[in-house]
Amino acid sequence: MIQEQATSHVAAVYKQLKDEYDENLAKVPFFINCYALFEKLLDRLLNGHRYDSILDLGCGPGIQTVRLARHASRVIGVDISDDLLEVARGRCREYSNVRFAKEDARALSFGPGTFDAIFSYGDVLSHIVDGYERALAEMSRVARPGALITFEVDNKWHPGIFYNPGELIRNLASPGHGHAGRKWNDLHFRTFTYRELRDLLNKHGMEMMEYHGHNMLASLIPDRFVLERKARTLGGRAALWLGRIDLDLSDVYPFNRMGFNTIVVAKKR
Repeated sequence: MIQEQATSHVAAVYKQLKDEYDENLAKVPFFINCYALFEKLLDRLLNGHRYDSILDLGCGPGIQTVRLARHASRVIGVDISDDLLEVARGRCREYSNVRFAKEDARALSFGPGTFDAIFSYGDVLSHIVDGYERALAEMSRVARPGALITFEVDNKWHPGIFYNPGELIRNLASPGHGHAGRKWNDLHFRTFTYRELRDLLNKHGMEMMEYHGHNMLASLIPDRFVLERKARTLGGRAALWLGRIDLDLSDVYPFNRMGFNTIVVAKKR
């Protein structure tokens, strides 16, 4: 019951944010930096490749789905929010190879080995604070052997943690793993460590290939500037400037393990 209430709450919050995606969130330094890494990885993972069947898990308003549609015979976008699925359908209406469905990532309706690529950008697993491992197991189940699996989660350790003493104290109290202590816009997020993600992937038949971070150095800037709209201040512009450096360092150790968020690129064994 608690998990179902949490799922409904996430859907309700994203219903309120539906109109924010294109109009406002895309102009916030944090999200500009984050989408720059999405684009960098999408360019490399998609261009020159033709996939048979892609799952866009937690597709939201279809921002990535429309890119995926050009590189696959079939793309299925799933989300828990009817409102965001409506936006995604409109965004992808010209693509006959795309369809959408309301699905719970912890109990997907697809058969084993359905997809040869799974994309899940946008904190989907971090939203599932209690059932994230079930979602990972489902991703592995519906992926074919050798399939590409890439997803984004909240990272436990990042430079900006010192601006949030409550989260810092909780992190220090649980040194070996992440927890559900991060909060934004009335939503809770489950954070992860590198070792924890590596072990979870191994447990569920996947192998970590790459580990990228975004908003690493940019997290040195206080949240009020990183999250301001249109980077109106010197702090906001500094967050964007540091974000460009972060993009070059996204997969460089040890910087890649200090992002506010992490993108994992893995494969199904």
